[in-house]
Amino acid sequence: MNFKKFNFLFTLTLILFASCANNDESKTLEGNWEVTSIKEMSSFEVPPNFLINLETKKITGFSGCNRFFGTITTQGNDLSFSQMGGTKMACPDFTVENLFITTIPEVQSFSFKDNTLQFKSEADEVVMTMKPIDKKE
Repeated sequence: MNFKKFNFLFTLTLILFASCANNDESKTLEGNWEVTSIKEMSSFEVPPNFLINLETKKITGFSGCNRFFGTITTQGNDLSFSQMGGTKMACPDFTVENLFITTIPEVQSFSFKDNTLQFKSEADEVVMTMKPIDKKE
């Protein structure tokens, strides 16, 4: 086999292996997310949602009644939130809000399953799931 043919086949093999790599590597926390479940709750009148900016390490969003903000830290799949704060509006029902704000401190890591972002507890239990919010052009 001549060198050019070998070089071509070797390069093609590398490209094929790279294209078959785990797709989770290309997924990121960055972006807009809509909460689809918090623990056992999966029905929301208006679902909580948030925006994660990894460059600024900030998270902002809607927690079911109020707006919230804070800092997000990641290392591998480990995840933590700090310096969290929010508005204090008077809302008729705080059920979703209370569940959201008490679940966030339990989050220790994240993973992706299909097109879903999962926040997990220290026991590796899924405590919150989110779907990406499509950007409207």
